[in-house]
Amino acid sequence: MENPVAKTIGTCERKRVVMIKDSVANVDLYSSVSRRLSGALSYLKTVSADMFEEETVEIEGQDVYAMHQLYETKSEEGRLYESHVTYIDVQYVLRGSEVIRVRDAGDLDVTTAYNAENDVTLYQLDDGTDVQLVSGDFVVLFPHDAHVPQLQTDRPSQVKKIVIKVRV
Repeated sequence: MENPVAKTIGTCERKRVVMIKDSVANVDLYSSVSRRLSGALSYLKTVSADMFEEETVEIEGQDVYAMHQLYETKSEEGRLYESHVTYIDVQYVLRGSEVIRVRDAGDLDVTTAYNAENDVTLYQLDDGTDVQLVSGDFVVLFPHDAHVPQLQTDRPSQVKKIVIKVRV
């Protein structure tokens, strides 16, 4: 299957923004990246694990919205990479820990073609960079950052997480 991300980014010799991983204590450092991303990161400072409810919150309508999630992390068995074209993902762990595996989408084999309604392309699981997130950590995943979220560390963990979708 054709890889839409590879088509979009073409051969730009890796001169593109890379995934960001940091602590919520440092979100203000990224305020100049873009107005929408700044708003999304500012939202992270307004939520706490104790006041957490599973819900979707509109921050700037459909341009920036947050999905509050509660789940148990899983092994990599049967998992696939995913990437998005329309939205950047900000993934913030409020409580618990997980691993997100990340790899350039242009290097992966597509298993399910891009679905515009769900803004997702799925890819065969392969090696990548495992990024561990603990309470207070966030990552910013750009359209070329294929990722496998919700992976367990050494054992399953209950996680409270906020995924913010930021329109590109």
